[in-house]
Amino acid sequence: MRRHLSAAVVAGWGLLNGVLLAVLAVYGETPMVYWLWGGAVVLLELAALAVLLSSRTGPDQHVRYRVPDRGAGAVPPAAAGLLLVALCFVYGRWLLVLAVPLLAVAGVLAVRGTTARER
Repeated sequence: MRRHLSAAVVAGWGLLNGVLLAVLAVYGETPMVYWLWGGAVVLLELAALAVLLSSRTGPDQHVRYRVPDRGAGAVPPAAAGLLLVALCFVYGRWLLVLAVPLLAVAGVLAVRGTTARER
């Protein structure tokens, strides 16, 4: 399972959407909702099959990735923080409570770096 973990993640995502489709069926949605959501579930499971087939024919999964820049790990929290800052104009300033710590973490990661230091 370790080698094909990516296919398991995509298949699990599809199964979770199948469970959500079953919840919609319990609440009695319209047939159009079943067709649309069911189509998404089928597409996710086909994507999982494609990922599984491509991982079997390709080389083993990498377990360690090299980050070209030591501060590159700061990008995801900075992007999330900036998105929350932009959303605070729509939903209110309470989102700054979430955005400021994320931006602080991004700043620390940018200064300290995210890869191991060379000796």
